[in-house]
Amino acid sequence: MKLSWNSVLVSGMGVFTDGYNLYSLSLTIYIIQHYISLTRVTEGLLVAGSYFGAAISALIFGILSDFKGRKRMYGIDVTLMSIGAIAQAFSQNYAELFASRFLLGMGIGADYVLSPIIVAENAEAKNRGKMMVITFAVLWGLGAVFAAFVDQISSMFLPLNVVWRVVLGIGAIPALSVIIARRRLTETLIYLSKIKPNEEELQKIKTNFGVLIGVNVDKEKFINRLKASLPFIIIASILWLLYDIYSSTFAIYGPITIAENLGLTPIMFTYVAQFLAGIPGQLICIFLIDKVGRKILITIGYAGVAVWLIMYSLLLIDPYLFGFKPMKVLTGEAALLGFSFYMLNYFFSAIGPASIIGSAMVTPELAFTKVRGTGQAVSVAVDRFASATVISLFPSLVNVIGLGGMVGVYALIALVSALITLFLVPETKGKELDNVITPSLQHKQ
Repeated sequence: MKLSWNSVLVSGMGVFTDGYNLYSLSLTIYIIQHYISLTRVTEGLLVAGSYFGAAISALIFGILSDFKGRKRMYGIDVTLMSIGAIAQAFSQNYAELFASRFLLGMGIGADYVLSPIIVAENAEAKNRGKMMVITFAVLWGLGAVFAAFVDQISSMFLPLNVVWRVVLGIGAIPALSVIIARRRLTETLIYLSKIKPNEEELQKIKTNFGVLIGVNVDKEKFINRLKASLPFIIIASILWLLYDIYSSTFAIYGPITIAENLGLTPIMFTYVAQFLAGIPGQLICIFLIDKVGRKILITIGYAGVAVWLIMYSLLLIDPYLFGFKPMKVLTGEAALLGFSFYMLNYFFSAIGPASIIGSAMVTPELAFTKVRGTGQAVSVAVDRFASATVISLFPSLVNVIGLGGMVGVYALIALVSALITLFLVPETKGKELDNVITPSLQHKQ
């Protein structure tokens, strides 16, 4: 459907911006340290600054979107991203850079609530999974790759004190490119059908996209829909939280900490991870998600993540187990083996967890339309607050238990997440929104 692809393109640029901005800081943090004084604590807080902003804005925009509509909030998110990204480039001290990251995060948090909902509510059930994976997993990864490319080109021609400002500031461009398009986007099909029908919007959709929407307003009370959706919102929030504890730390510190242990430069690490593992895994997910379903892909993906992270953890802790002499940093064949373990983990993550849970699609598919914004707001806020805490502590934790120990913890997280998905998450493949949990409610009645 033309409307679905329009939603994918307009929403996807916000996600592209998030991928760019997360990776751009990880690629430039080592340069920033030369010009702005950072301790391990302030470094962790700076990296987590956008997460704190995202958590707060998610609650505000998510709740408002249920009562005021998705359209009215859309466009404000990328405006905040643009302002925050530009402000980073002109920051003169730690306080200014932290405030810029916080503002950038507010835009990202709003986008993480609104974009998944808009894509889900405009997509047909038969290909909703594919649409959401393309919007989030694929475009987020491309944003990360673009950050590496900008960093590489900038480093060739500019002095280091300018490079980090250019790399961070360019993050405003993709966000600026869709501000007007987002403001012009029509209200979602399901919101118009079930929450607040609007004749002007309905006519516009019929004229522009040839879609005639049947109105069937949900007259159930908000609180009742929230109670019915709450168990699934909690499960989805826990899944996303566990995923981001593992993935966001890798995304931020991988190009520096892990790349060093693999014998790669941060830029090369980003390219290799995305093109040899991330994108191939995403393509498999796109092909299978609406055929075999979400649960099986997440479970198989996490099983693979756990196996290969355990292997990588053991290699980091005791290379002798794999026939290598003890070493603090992996080199030679040991580095190549570690690289293989990490890439296999990344590939399996892209097949399921990264492309599905990381695409923020669990809550929007499980919550009722009337409370979908609020449910997504809770999921984003819980995830961002917890992830910010872990990210802030990561440099200190690595000093205490080592990178091998942290990777082992992430393997355990993957196993727990696979079990939660297998036993507690209902399959949403091919089901219309609002029909996923309705049968179970009727059964109880």
